[in-house]
Amino acid sequence: MHNGTYKIRDYQISHQTNYRYGSPVSMCHNQLHLRTRDVPGQRLLQCNIEITPTPEFHTPWTDGFGNPCDFFSIERLHHEMSVHATSLIQRHEPYHQWYAGFSVEQLRSELLPQGGGPPSNSTLAGQENSRSIEFLNASKYCSLSDEFIEFMKPVWNPQQDCLEWLDHFNRFLYESIQYSPRSTDVSTSSIDALRSRQGVCQDLANIFISCMRTIGIPARYVSGYLITVPAPGQPKLVGADATHAWVGVYTGPWGWIDWDPTNNMRVDLDHISIAWGRDYADVAPVQGVFIGGGETTLNVAVDVVLANEQEANRSKPNE
Repeated sequence: MHNGTYKIRDYQISHQTNYRYGSPVSMCHNQLHLRTRDVPGQRLLQCNIEITPTPEFHTPWTDGFGNPCDFFSIERLHHEMSVHATSLIQRHEPYHQWYAGFSVEQLRSELLPQGGGPPSNSTLAGQENSRSIEFLNASKYCSLSDEFIEFMKPVWNPQQDCLEWLDHFNRFLYESIQYSPRSTDVSTSSIDALRSRQGVCQDLANIFISCMRTIGIPARYVSGYLITVPAPGQPKLVGADATHAWVGVYTGPWGWIDWDPTNNMRVDLDHISIAWGRDYADVAPVQGVFIGGGETTLNVAVDVVLANEQEANRSKPNE
């Protein structure tokens, strides 16, 4: 963004998931988080989901976190199943607020329950404070532990401006945890990733979330896409993109602000949000149960392509 203008980009997304079963599956019930949600600065223009074999039952719905979902059932024998989601997304370049105007400790004192009760609606952001409390507790993959407090000690400064400190912590996490593909899997907990000091985007997000929740700041897991840029002189490989994960932190009057510890940055124009929850268990792209199947082979191919870019005048913050 420069000279009062900001970029608007349209992205085309293809997300193909294929399951091949070693023996026939007689029935399956599945939930999808593949329709991107509308958030400030991001709008879903088109979405189509093709499922093979054609389900006997398929309906869209909204989960408890406000994420758009699909539920479907296939109730006949099948050896393979595929889900192909294609979307067109419009993304506005975000406006970043760099300083909060209050300290980390001031935010914590407004959010932490007083005397064992819930926070008052007279706090910094009223009802949104109360709704954020569900992102303070331990979850399936994000635990609470004094080990996270110990990990944060080198950068812990409760009197520092809240947003400035969160930027510093994001950089500290990026420098402290090695990004190592295939070093973990989707079931790795935040405490295990912390102890190993390595992981992938999900692990860095989980560690960030556990650190925040342990010190009393609400944090949520965000699943999405990040457009990739090939090395100079190299073509962009079809199907080489992947889903990405980052963190939303509740900052009182500034609302929810997202950090990407894997890339040491605030979430920006090339990040596309799909869904958010307490951790990956709430927002897996495809999850469900099936009868039969035997050994299963899973293949996923994701493509995120820039379809259009323009500039607009910014007369007010992102809508």
